[in-house]
Amino acid sequence: MLAAFPFFSFSQNSRLYLNLNDEIASGATLFCYQTPDTVPFIKKVIYSKDILELSSEKMYRVVISSVGKNNFDTLIHLRNSDITINVVLSNKISSLSAVTIVSKKPLIKEEDDKTVVDAASLTISSSNAMEVVEKTPGAIADADGNIYLNSTQPATVFINGREMKLSGPDMASLLKSLPASSVSKIEILRNPSAKYDAASSGGIINIILKKGVKLGSNGSINMAFFQGVYATKTAGFSFNKNDRRLSTYINYQYTSRVNYEDLISDRSFLNDGLTIMQSSFTKYPSKTHYISLGVEYTINKKWNTAFDLRYSYNENNNKATNSIGMVQHQTTIGQNLSIINNKNHTGYLSGTGNIKYKIDTIGSEWTQNLQYEYYNYQNTQKYKNDFVLPENRYAAGEGASSNDKNIFLYQSDVLWKCKKSFTIETGIKISSNKNQNTADYLKDTGNHILFKDTYQTNRYQYNEKIGAAYFQFSKTFFGFTLKPGLRFEITDIAGHQISPKDTAFSIYRKDIFPYIFLKHKLFSMFGQPLMASIIFRKSIKRPFFESLNPYPKYVDQYLYDLGNPVLKPQFTTNYECNVTFNDIPVLAIGLNQTKDIFTNVIYQDTTSKIAFRTFDNLGRNKEIYFRLITGIPPGKKYFFYLGGLYNYTAFDGYYQNQPFQYSRNSFTFFTFHEIKFNPNFTFNMQGFMRLKALQTFYELNTFGGAMVSANKSILKKKANIIFSVNDVLHTNQVAFTFNQNGQTITGKRINDTRRFGLTLRYNFGLKPKEEKKEMLLTDPEKNG
Repeated sequence: MLAAFPFFSFSQNSRLYLNLNDEIASGATLFCYQTPDTVPFIKKVIYSKDILELSSEKMYRVVISSVGKNNFDTLIHLRNSDITINVVLSNKISSLSAVTIVSKKPLIKEEDDKTVVDAASLTISSSNAMEVVEKTPGAIADADGNIYLNSTQPATVFINGREMKLSGPDMASLLKSLPASSVSKIEILRNPSAKYDAASSGGIINIILKKGVKLGSNGSINMAFFQGVYATKTAGFSFNKNDRRLSTYINYQYTSRVNYEDLISDRSFLNDGLTIMQSSFTKYPSKTHYISLGVEYTINKKWNTAFDLRYSYNENNNKATNSIGMVQHQTTIGQNLSIINNKNHTGYLSGTGNIKYKIDTIGSEWTQNLQYEYYNYQNTQKYKNDFVLPENRYAAGEGASSNDKNIFLYQSDVLWKCKKSFTIETGIKISSNKNQNTADYLKDTGNHILFKDTYQTNRYQYNEKIGAAYFQFSKTFFGFTLKPGLRFEITDIAGHQISPKDTAFSIYRKDIFPYIFLKHKLFSMFGQPLMASIIFRKSIKRPFFESLNPYPKYVDQYLYDLGNPVLKPQFTTNYECNVTFNDIPVLAIGLNQTKDIFTNVIYQDTTSKIAFRTFDNLGRNKEIYFRLITGIPPGKKYFFYLGGLYNYTAFDGYYQNQPFQYSRNSFTFFTFHEIKFNPNFTFNMQGFMRLKALQTFYELNTFGGAMVSANKSILKKKANIIFSVNDVLHTNQVAFTFNQNGQTITGKRINDTRRFGLTLRYNFGLKPKEEKKEMLLTDPEKNG
């Protein structure tokens, strides 16, 4: 069992460094014997690199086995010095039918600068990819689609290693259109290396979607039903075919989903004693079609190429009913009912081509990627405001808006593994992001005549070009692994508002972002290494399209969303120290220092009394965080983890032209439990709780949620029946308070989070050997 403060002892040891070739990087099993003993005293799963700490002046036998490979078997006389071994496993000519996988994939593991979460246990109780992310340990998603890791700054969302240049709400809409079964794993990069985009102040959450499997012809069909206040229905299929050199796959999923949001808020402005009280109910029915297909072809032992195409189409028809009252100096001065209808559809297309060249047999490779993405959003809106006080009248409006994004990306990376544990990584990346937003609105001020609404009618163009080059290397020496790197980026952003008035802005800059990663083994505990890492990095957060676009988006007659075209980038310096046990993260402590921080804020027009939600640079921010995880490692009948995250955030700057200083402590707790009653029945429980949380400057009350699921295998494990309950106690309800510089906002937000679900899944065809994850650890002596 992991412990926060374990007891340990020291001994005079030497280290054995193992470097594995990339063909077995997905996991092999190591057996270590102290000769002449024939019983291994170490059995563990290893990856591309590993370290064994062994007693000096003794003889050892090391055996490494992997599916479809001949065993690596060597004798080592370990003296008072460290030894490095390059391990290359040759292909096994005999039939794979006798090969057995010897380990179970862990839920969480640490790989240098990233945490990898296997999504299998999370998808069974989820209806879409957004829900999978919400259940990912250590990742917190808010109601606006932002995802947080260590920091109070939102993380950058990647899909299959590519940044998604979408706003939080658009990102949430896209993830809700992806079926949960399409997610293979979640990679959490709290401190990404120089290889990754510098525009990731809050870290990166990389969602890896499933592709085809590697052996055989097989597939699956699935259907699920989730019932909360409203119902969600989903069904789909996948089919994969593989011969030795050509792999093809196709997946399709249809989802009909209905959700709701119940929002109660009071907005007060001290300068005039005005309070706006609002009660809003919005129903969100949606229908989604998702399809992905791809092909991968192995040209020869050196060259491999692949192409992947994905398309998602989402239809929404939202209706919001708002009851709004206005009170000034304890006197009701206004009362009205507002009804807003939004009909929209969203299309997302992604095509990726990949070429990989294997330079050698120890993992050196050159990869090239070319990607095109198209995102289209079309919305028609109608609203009507019926006023009761101070007089009977109405105001109405209607309009149509569209947003087109065209993104082109080229990336070339070289990974060169040299002798003596020396690795070089370098590459370039060029991206072009072109956006065009149009909005045409009409309004009726109460005489049943529609005329052009010049305030909301808008034409806006936005172009973003980013060029980047990076270089980093890693070297292992005297038990230390050092990885320094530099990333150089050129930012060229230009925005042009054509209507209602001609305005333009641009950002052009060149920046260098350093990165340093240092890892060393502290000591051994229960036969496994306890590793410590220190990380330093700098990053940038650029204003995105929606935060710059000055187009006012109607929320209600007293609130609009609009961008700020003079927004500046923010820069963050991060320091972190973390500890892992057997590739599982245990604890971390870190510091973020940010200048020119920008965030979502609210201002009020003093004449019209209309509030605006916009973005602004507020000054400096300092954040200290501490993360701790403890639990029982997976592999037996019962496995659990329990984690906690503490954040201290302090702002120092200006808000509404007044000095602004603010600090707050917040806590997040999360847990996961898995019980295998027998090989055919598994029970999972997970949950989270947030105390004194902070979202921008909104202070959130204590809230959380618990999820349970039971998975039963039938028909010789070809089919599964899964029963799940999300938000069991219906505690995932957020109350919030905002009280800064003359504004006070209080309220509560409730969504359709408690849902009972039933999922049926049937697998057909030849089941690949590499998917048989749950077989017992097997000694290679017994398998030849």
